[in-house]
Amino acid sequence: MTGAAAPGGRSPEHGLPVPSLILAADHRARGVITIERYDDLCRALAEALPHCDGLLATAQPMGDLSEMGALGPGHRTYLSLNRTGLAGSAFELDDRLVASVWRAAEEGWTGVKHMTRIDVTDPATAGALELLGQVLEEAKGAGLEALVEAAVWRDGGMARDTDAIVFAAVVAHDMGAPVLKVPIPAAPPGAPRVEAVARVVASVGVPVLFLGGPRREDGLQRVLDEVADVMAGGGAGMAVGRAVYQDPSPADAARAVADLVHGRAGPGAPGGR
Repeated sequence: MTGAAAPGGRSPEHGLPVPSLILAADHRARGVITIERYDDLCRALAEALPHCDGLLATAQPMGDLSEMGALGPGHRTYLSLNRTGLAGSAFELDDRLVASVWRAAEEGWTGVKHMTRIDVTDPATAGALELLGQVLEEAKGAGLEALVEAAVWRDGGMARDTDAIVFAAVVAHDMGAPVLKVPIPAAPPGAPRVEAVARVVASVGVPVLFLGGPRREDGLQRVLDEVADVMAGGGAGMAVGRAVYQDPSPADAARAVADLVHGRAGPGAPGGR
């Protein structure tokens, strides 16, 4: 597998450190209003970013956080390209471009983020896969990294069984995605979830980041337990958003996740084993 990144290395021909914690902040443009007051959103993201290796965001937050000085020279920056599939809408799978690879290159971001949802019962999926192919071609031509979120869409939501995650990961990977972002398998915590993650990772030859999902009412601990299993299963890191920046202390939440991703949390620490 010539495309695989060795632990502690970098994804091939690109600059993503492995392992990595990427802060995901492109929810609001898809109609998921996480933090309504924009100043509060930017403040929360800025607090979390010092503990993260990168940011994926839509155009406005990305530009504003850069102007605020919240993005350092070591941060990976992924401009989120397709957000027309508004959450809960009749056209959710019709997820077209709202930004371009050209814009990402022009503004100096290190890469782009593209989401592809695969619903084998919906003919719109064919166009979505064609669009993914176009984005991958353009990103490669521009010398930018493409972080691809690939998921099976079933009954109006993201499928989280291991078979579905492997299916979506393989399709996007074999089309040329250099970095993947996928859901954490819905397996029991501990060894079963570690094995499920390892199966997903082994199905492709590029780094696989696992997404964190929404903030839970029971706090951060369940997320930290998931992160520990992801890293034990060979994940390249996490792409976490709401669970971190909606936390009462975004900096502490980001630090706790980063410690696990980077192997700084030992037994007895939050999320440690």
